[in-house]
Amino acid sequence: MPGTISKHIRIDEELWKRLETAAGEIDTTANRLLAELAERWLETREWPQSEVQIKVARASVFTAQAIALDMIAAGRQKEVDKILEHIATIVPGVPAEPGVDDEAASE
Repeated sequence: MPGTISKHIRIDEELWKRLETAAGEIDTTANRLLAELAERWLETREWPQSEVQIKVARASVFTAQAIALDMIAAGRQKEVDKILEHIATIVPGVPAEPGVDDEAASE
């Protein structure tokens, strides 16, 4: 094949057999299948990758909001503010204050 290079890798025999079987089912070679799978992974490795991961993330946000509202109702606003400040240092783009989004902050 023009434009290709030859590389050698070490792989578990059982895994190689699985790759060969899967490759045969789609009429390609195990080498090509492995290369295509690696390429696809490199292009799509951003999280979340599945509907389940998206649902878990949404549920986590909902739970965090419910806990924060309970804490605020119990007079613990300062603790919520500290948590938000900490999150803002870890996750870029998350406002350090509740209710402040990127557009409002830039006005």
